Parts: sequence; structure tokens; C-alpha cells
Amino acid sequence: MARRDTREILVNEGMTAFMAKGYEGIGIQQILAAAGVPKGSFYNFFDSKEGFALEVLDAYARRYIEFVAEYLHGDGPPLDRLRAYFSALEDEICRAGDAAGCLYGVLSQTSAPHSDALRERLKEAFASWHKNLVRLLSDAREQGELAQNADIAALSDAIIDSYEGALLRMRAEGSTVPVRRYRNVTLEALLVAAAPQK
Repeated sequence: MARRDTREILVNEGMTAFMAKGYEGIGIQQILAAAGVPKGSFYNFFDSKEGFALEVLDAYARRYIEFVAEYLHGDGPPLDRLRAYFSALEDEICRAGDAAGCLYGVLSQTSAPHSDALRERLKEAFASWHKNLVRLLSDAREQGELAQNADIAALSDAIIDSYEGALLRMRAEGSTVPVRRYRNVTLEALLVAAAPQK
């Protein structure tokens, strides 16, 4: 097995494992067994579980660059793109089974209290997500879809915070209903609150 292939296999298996079990709920040996990789190979690539998790986070972020570009920075009215983005996320969650959710949210709950390095990487990830939403919502405000006095930064934060809350409840209940409710009710309520007054 080629060195790069082994590394990619481990990172992909780690992504699935961390999504399903969290940082504390899965051991390196379990990841190696699922990947079919000998234990010694892990330390050829990663110096620790924390270092491994950081690389998994980086891979997760790279995976969504095209996804974000397609929906948040594509063509069409900004708020239609925002709705399409969350609809596509919901579709992905429905396909993912036990590994459904957001790795940023899962690791924030299970690793950030124990690792300053992971906390900083997660803060950067959420800041990047926030920046992408601010860009889209600013376009929406310029095009008259949102009120001129709408607090775009606060709206972006509220969209992220409430979505992560829906994912948390989804995991607790074992149901995608909270994610659907977020898209149909919570997101729409946030957008209505920021809409131009008629």
C-alpha cells in the first residue's frame, strides 16, 4: 500500500470515526482496525491522536471548499443559494447514517475542552464559515433581500449557532427531524426577522 494511500485511508476513516463517536469515544486502535492498517503505521504519519485529529479537520475543511463555492458563491439570488446550501447539507446528512452531522460541532463538544490546538483550529473553521455567510448575506442586503440595517455579522452567527443546535438535537434523538425543522422554520424565521419592512 502506497504511503499517501495509507495516510488518506487513515484520515478518511478518522473522519468517519470522529463523526460517529466523537474525539473521546474512539481510540486509535479502533480506527486502525477499521482501516485495516497496522498500528506501527499510524506513528509513521502522525505523532499523536491530537495531531491526527488536526489533520482530519484540515481534510474535512478541504472537502467542503467546492461545496461552499457551489452553493454560497454560485449564481442566483443569495437567499435562494443559502436555502439550497442547507437543503444540500440535509440531503448529505440523510445519506450519512451514524456519521451524520458536522465535524466542527462534534469535535467542539468532545475535544476542545482538552486541547488548545484543536480549539484554535475549530475557532478558525467557524470563523471561515462565518466569513462565507457574511459575504452571501451582504450580497442579499445589497440586492434588497435583507433590510439595509440588518446586522449581517449577528445574523451569520445566529444561522451557525442554531444549525449546530439542530445537529446536536438530531444526534440526541437519532432523527433528522430537527435538521428539517431548522431549514423550514428556524432559518426562515431568522431571515424574516432581517427582511425589509413592508
